[in-house]
Amino acid sequence: TLFRSDKVELLLEPKSSGRVVVLMGSISDLMHCEKIKKSCVNYGIPCELRVTSAHKGPDETLRIKAEYEGDGIPTVFVAVAGRSNGLGPVLSGNTAYPVINCPPLTADWGSQDVWSSLRMPSGLGCSTVLSPEAAAQFAAQIFGLRNHLVWSKLRSSTLNTWISLKQADKKLRECSM
Repeated sequence: TLFRSDKVELLLEPKSSGRVVVLMGSISDLMHCEKIKKSCVNYGIPCELRVTSAHKGPDETLRIKAEYEGDGIPTVFVAVAGRSNGLGPVLSGNTAYPVINCPPLTADWGSQDVWSSLRMPSGLGCSTVLSPEAAAQFAAQIFGLRNHLVWSKLRSSTLNTWISLKQADKKLRECSM
């Protein structure tokens, strides 16, 4: 087949790259969630922010989750909940979609609170990532398996990091000679 330049647009505009849905346990987690959203946008992935509590409103949490299932759009859920994180495990136990815990750690209780995101009951497959930017990157890696535009942004970021490291090493070596 011949290459047709008028069809390049089809390669550059995937039908559905997927979406990230960030569910926060409290509006006080909004700044943390905005960092996830900003990073998702940098990868070209739409991101929606929602507020729900698995402890205080489990029915509403499951209703929100159900809004995103079955519409054919690949979805990754990110659960942002401090203290006792029930949000990630409840989502993971009730969906086949990937769930990433990204708890907003605080100086006073963060070292204790993180355990509720790390130790899961058997049968739950949610991962835990502490950095909001890294949570978005992990979601992008999932989508990058099937979306060449997301993959290329991830690859570009990796190569830029490699170049920066090589430049820093070269500069250090020149200074120490």
